[in-house]
Amino acid sequence: MIYAGAGISVSAPTSLPSGAGLAKALHTQLKDVFDVLGGVEEWDLLGVADAVAQLPGGEDALRQTSARSANFRSATPGYAHRVLAHLMLEGAIDVLTTNWDSCIERSCGEEQLPTVTNEHDLADVTPPWVLKVHGCASRPGTLLVTTDHLATPPKWVQEQTHARLGSAVVVFIGIGDVAPYVRQRIVEAIDEVGSIDNLRVVSPSISTDWESSQWKSVAPDLREEDKIGVSADQFMEDLGAAYIITRIAEHRLSAGTSLAAKLDDAKNGLFKSDALTVLQWSRTVDINPRAGESVLKSSEFGKALIALGHLVGASAELKHSRVFDTSHGPVEILVATQTVPTRRLVEVAEARLHGHVSRGEPSPLFLVAGGVGPIPKPEALPQSIMGDADDADIVDGPLALVPNVRHADEVIAS
Repeated sequence: MIYAGAGISVSAPTSLPSGAGLAKALHTQLKDVFDVLGGVEEWDLLGVADAVAQLPGGEDALRQTSARSANFRSATPGYAHRVLAHLMLEGAIDVLTTNWDSCIERSCGEEQLPTVTNEHDLADVTPPWVLKVHGCASRPGTLLVTTDHLATPPKWVQEQTHARLGSAVVVFIGIGDVAPYVRQRIVEAIDEVGSIDNLRVVSPSISTDWESSQWKSVAPDLREEDKIGVSADQFMEDLGAAYIITRIAEHRLSAGTSLAAKLDDAKNGLFKSDALTVLQWSRTVDINPRAGESVLKSSEFGKALIALGHLVGASAELKHSRVFDTSHGPVEILVATQTVPTRRLVEVAEARLHGHVSRGEPSPLFLVAGGVGPIPKPEALPQSIMGDADDADIVDGPLALVPNVRHADEVIAS
């Protein structure tokens, strides 16, 4: 379980405000409407929130203004957001966050991650989901802002915190220090986990600043080895890489000695890229990925990597999100982790080939795995085309685009 705080959204490129920055923005926007703020420090988030909420119409104004006080719904997701999202898509982690922004759920490429901000979401959406225990700016009415909100959260927050954290190893990221507005949730989380041995805190200064840190008061017995002194981005890179290595190692164990060597060749090409690139790529190779189900763990994925190593040795290098540069030219992998006709893989290859050509890119070899039945071989252009199209278009134009497709089984057997 990853428990994500504001730190992952404060740093560039997301650059959302800290608690003090948010307090100042609220103070500036509301002070002319609510005179009571004249006596409240502009950096005190709970002070500003409590003062406004106690006045007629104040609570609604507070939540609406809070949701608009920064670009929570459009800020650029950072590296940690994107790795979190893709590990969730792989079914590798659960994520609970106190952040109001939508950066994690907007980091999924063409896939989607639902969010839970109220009890109705629990019934209406299917995991994996992002549990937003302080609400979401896209739904201002769900935001927990005041001291009272934070002290008495909705029942679903308490229930989900208990259910998710009770037996899990919980890693706190983006919470270098425990600000007052998240302290209650942190204390509850630590109580639910039970054993201090199941807690990890990620922060560059967690060890060096321990004596002055609020973490010392909320988790005084945290072991030194569980204080992880790196940034959230670096931790997520390391976690993503460890996940990828583990999945590929499982495929290696199930392969014979000779095939394991082919897998190693392909693996070396993957490891020239960072973890996020590999995770993003792995989700795009599946022609119909399902959130929460691992592509990297699938037998089709393992077979495709073995075939890649068999075909091009150690020359493959993932240059962008989909295509390998190899000594044999560009190669793109497609897999079907669901039961579909092999024709469906060919259709996706055709669509992607058109995309490559339209962007002026070379046509790759499509290496496919999965699917039922043989790869259909185009024998001739349809007669309807012969009568209606110009000869030049038939020979050189888009109507002539037929992907070069080889199945992993055939490559491995060759």
